[in-house]
Amino acid sequence: MTAFRNFQRVHNRKIEVQLPPEFEDQEVEIIVLPRDTLPDDLSYLEEEIQKGMDSGLSPRSHEEIMESLKKRYA
Repeated sequence: MTAFRNFQRVHNRKIEVQLPPEFEDQEVEIIVLPRDTLPDDLSYLEEEIQKGMDSGLSPRSHEEIMESLKKRYA
């Protein structure tokens, strides 16, 4: 799947989107949001990112984790 993000100016309540050359799909989903609702400052995520960085890696393999979950919840 190819996805891209693009900011456009609105002219007479219309926008024009130029798809990149490698985009070959015949249908697309378009979501339009006012630009000022998209935060440019993502610093509020720093605490969550730090939690992830500090959590370390699990010594168990993916298979071991999945097997443990299956035993617990299945």
